[in-house]
Amino acid sequence: MMKQYKVIVWGLGNVGRAAIRMIQEKESLKLVAAVDVDPKKIGKDAGEIFDFPKTGVTVIADIDEALKLDADVVLDYTPLVRDEKGGFTPSAVDVCRVLKAKKNVITTLPIYYSQATTPDLYKMINDTAKENDVSYLPTGLLPGAYASYIPTVLAGLMGRVDKITVQSGEDDQHNYSSWVKVFGYGMDPDKFPQDRLKLGIASYYVSGVYEMGERLGFKFDDMKIEHEWYTAPEDLHPTFGTVKKGTLCGHKFTMSGMVNGEAKVSLIYVHKICDDVVKTPAIDNKIHIEGMPKSLDITIDGMMPLDESYVTSAAPSVNVIPMVVDGTSGFIQALDLKVVTPLK
Repeated sequence: MMKQYKVIVWGLGNVGRAAIRMIQEKESLKLVAAVDVDPKKIGKDAGEIFDFPKTGVTVIADIDEALKLDADVVLDYTPLVRDEKGGFTPSAVDVCRVLKAKKNVITTLPIYYSQATTPDLYKMINDTAKENDVSYLPTGLLPGAYASYIPTVLAGLMGRVDKITVQSGEDDQHNYSSWVKVFGYGMDPDKFPQDRLKLGIASYYVSGVYEMGERLGFKFDDMKIEHEWYTAPEDLHPTFGTVKKGTLCGHKFTMSGMVNGEAKVSLIYVHKICDDVVKTPAIDNKIHIEGMPKSLDITIDGMMPLDESYVTSAAPSVNVIPMVVDGTSGFIQALDLKVVTPLK
């Protein structure tokens, strides 16, 4: 008989929606609780709120109530919470709260490869997980499957890696998430806090650069962060309102781990609106690896389609559930597990 893993989904936004549907379709998974603070969702069936079939699980607001239930894992899709210095400590404290309830945690939060970026949070989470004999695994699309899992695996085809560049991006024109406001679409670029955005985006994504660098044997002596912004060449019409000509419509971020002044590992990420109308900056899902052989180039099409763009964020965290629940305790990374494959 197939083992069935009991799952709590904490956070029913875009990624949570995709996860609920995946759980419904998998024989090996059972939803036991769904938690969200949205009053429009509380008290309703976790499937019905998304026009999916009924799950038999009513959405509640209290994670502590959910943690009293018999469950193997909590999928944490809650919004990132920062402290007054911009750090991720409040979110890490919430993670430890779940670990102390002896529940494994898998999350898309960017508390990722923290041994390099925030070693204090890494120690706190790792110690708490080990003390309670459970695991913490951060994995989504970025950081995670696309940066750095897939590029690092592809690098295994090389006899030598001299340089790796990962490019990606997303079109936010249909994105209703509140965090999209950080990009200032429709604002005067001269009045927008560009440097603050650059540092915020870097803190979110740069952990993937550190992991790829360490896995590939590079010892960075500097981390270079670049930010380019773009204005609308004409009036644009995303779902959240009109973006006037001359106002912000896109950003390109480049995070590079440097060795002796040369970029060895780079992640280039674009956030923009209306890619169907404005082609610059381009959204390219490409991986370029230099070394021996001379170069390896991979393009992945359809990774973030507008209609179901969050499936590829949810899937890495759902498909890895058995390996996390049945594996070792502590702060773990997907690249330390066996190959992640689709669940039945």
